Amino acid sequence: MESFYLRASAAVYAALLVPAALATQNGPQEAEINQQHLYGTDCLPGPLQLDSYPTCVTATSDDDDLPWAPWTYRPYCAGDTNYCVFTNTDFRGRDKGVSVIDVPPSGTENATSAVTSIAKLLSSRPPAPESADTTSPPYELRDMPGKGKGLIATRKISRGEVFMVDYAAVVADTKLPGRVRQAQGRQLLSEAIERLPGADEVLSLARSSPDPDNVPAGEDVMTTNSFGVEINGKGYMALFPRIAVSLFGVVGVLRGKAVRTIIDANPSCTIQRMNHACKPSAITRFNATTLSNTATAFHDILPNEELTISYAEFGLPSAARRQTLRKWGFTCTCALCSLPADELAASDERRTRVSRLGKEVIELVQHGDKDDLKTAVELYAEAVDAVKEEGLVPHLGGHYQVLGQLWAAAGDLEKGKEWVRRGREETALYEQVGGGVGGY
Repeated sequence: MESFYLRASAAVYAALLVPAALATQNGPQEAEINQQHLYGTDCLPGPLQLDSYPTCVTATSDDDDLPWAPWTYRPYCAGDTNYCVFTNTDFRGRDKGVSVIDVPPSGTENATSAVTSIAKLLSSRPPAPESADTTSPPYELRDMPGKGKGLIATRKISRGEVFMVDYAAVVADTKLPGRVRQAQGRQLLSEAIERLPGADEVLSLARSSPDPDNVPAGEDVMTTNSFGVEINGKGYMALFPRIAVSLFGVVGVLRGKAVRTIIDANPSCTIQRMNHACKPSAITRFNATTLSNTATAFHDILPNEELTISYAEFGLPSAARRQTLRKWGFTCTCALCSLPADELAASDERRTRVSRLGKEVIELVQHGDKDDLKTAVELYAEAVDAVKEEGLVPHLGGHYQVLGQLWAAAGDLEKGKEWVRRGREETALYEQVGGGVGGY
């Protein structure tokens, strides 16, 4: 039974203490900063050069004889840094493309390098036709009072339905800002964007710098719109032009300043963007294998309802949310944060209770006593009720299955089977609506 208790403890942790693990697999994350400078290990001559990748190109290099497939251009390296730009102009169509800013892979790092994994993706998958993206999306871009612009549903979008799919145009190591000088970082970003067929689309995205005349457009766009993602266990900043949102991304990393205003993109541009809400109508999921980011309905979205996502971690009480969102330079006025004081306090209490009960359940399960397990079932059921009332997950299938495991461990196999069956049905129903999300 010990192995079961360990599995149950892990399941409780994933389901309750980390609700975002079920709700949004890859939300925006703050980039790493203040890393030490590393210079000159990949562009050195002769035997000092990294042996697993072709010689770097610098701004003064014009040798075009070395192989660099599947990249369209010879990788560009900024002077004496480790970092290079790798670009493929055919990814997801001739008007899209992808650029990666990372250290060239070598030795033991080769298997976990984003450059390696993306190169494999490009080599194994033929370029997508230009019509690959959805041509009749169930939303439209409208002016939003106090928000600039936002997306509004034009028809009902069912819970679990994937209504937007986008692919990374720029992927950059989160440690980049701390490992290169500002001028080098800006040059790398400029090269990464300018080499893309869709450079104009990228540069027309929203900007947020309070000093736009002195901040390059590429840097401003990246800081305003990038997501934090993980590829092979390593953190990256990724830019998705269609799912262009005003996020913290790398704000304060390249400039050391927080965002205070959002400067809208060209009004004639129909680039999509979703605003923030603490109880959002949609969630995003990043697939590191395909470089796709999908937007999925968190609940049934009705016509004329705004499409929103949460910029903050799911499940936080209001004070923690305010502190998180303050980094992005705005105070949230969403429906949840605008509740009357007594209702907001009740919401905070439920969210705090979910975290507290989750920890208590894990301790009880680890003890393994039958009475403890019965208490764990009661507490977990109470926590699930709070999760449901707060709308912290798009479906309760995973929670129901954990509840079934707890009932079985407590000695009631029939109840255990019933809750596991109910959980599987709930999960299958949600995934059926989504229809092949994992294939993007």
